[in-house]
Amino acid sequence: MLVTRVILTLQLATASYVAPLSHRRVVATRGAAVVACAAEASAKEFFDDAKNEEEAQFDEELAVAATKARSPEAIEALRQAAEAALAELRAADAPEVAAALETRGKAKPAGKLEKALRKPSKTMALVGEGFTLETISLGGFELNDPAYISEQVRTGGGSAVLVRGAGVDGELCAAALAATTAEQETARGNFPGPLPAIARDLVVDELQLAAAKAGGATGVLLPLALNGPEKTGELMTTAAELGLETLVRVCDAEELAAALALEAKIVVIGDCTLAEAAELRATLPDGKAGPVSVADVPFLDVRGGWKIRDAGFNAMVAGKSLLEVVVRDRVPPSSICKALLSKGSVKYGLGMQKGRLEGSKEFLGSMAM
Repeated sequence: MLVTRVILTLQLATASYVAPLSHRRVVATRGAAVVACAAEASAKEFFDDAKNEEEAQFDEELAVAATKARSPEAIEALRQAAEAALAELRAADAPEVAAALETRGKAKPAGKLEKALRKPSKTMALVGEGFTLETISLGGFELNDPAYISEQVRTGGGSAVLVRGAGVDGELCAAALAATTAEQETARGNFPGPLPAIARDLVVDELQLAAAKAGGATGVLLPLALNGPEKTGELMTTAAELGLETLVRVCDAEELAAALALEAKIVVIGDCTLAEAAELRATLPDGKAGPVSVADVPFLDVRGGWKIRDAGFNAMVAGKSLLEVVVRDRVPPSSICKALLSKGSVKYGLGMQKGRLEGSKEFLGSMAM
């Protein structure tokens, strides 16, 4: 039968055989299907090649940016920005900050943040973050409004909100932390309920930790490169005395070893490529024996987020990269959050390539039926 079909197809193509009309229709239909399949395969191969080339270029640019971010010049610039932010905070002499500092030693971290971010193997938590973009409004999406970002991360299935503070590139506004925690409180008693807020500040002094506490933060991110291991350990102790959980941010093996020596419960890996971050994460103890691992690595699209998940991280930071996908695809941030958390396949996923069409009501690490 197979031989007959091949002969008929060849004869039809050379016009050397005149089959009955019904036979010609069958052969023509099968021939069209073969052509369509070939065209589809060719288009997919072309798309895959273009996609791989785009991702390779993205990774190259990320590697350059990460190297620059780890340079002594970049670290010194951060220190100067931190000192300027601290001087401004001292000059403000805010009574709520002084009051927060007075609570030192009267509270202990509840562990809520660690629990929220520690997801089972092959699942992932999402930490949403605002970032100042030139596009302030996009079809009604107020992307530079911390309250809007806060609400979108929660309804999109996020586990926490990261808020950039004074001196940090991409800060939304001076009151972003207070606006975020106030918005989260509006969900009290609902499902999903309020998410914990994390302050991403250039912390070099206990006064800045008190400011994070006064703003309603549950945790604070401490870049180890900014203060070194000894000072970072001191800040971790002070944060714990204020009832704050700490996330220690590292970018290489030496810093990761220092964070583990400090018994950091949550380790954030950034200022590196995903491949480098995955290598560092692979050295961490598995399960509850090790710290919660969080990837703070830019991604090109939703598939890039799935790659972070597949690298074994407990959680990922989705900030500037997430909003850039929002602008490009003209969809609300909550939709991209859901796509990042969906059970998508890097190899076989559909259009998220950019995020749409892949979402499910079942999200990794949670259920929302």
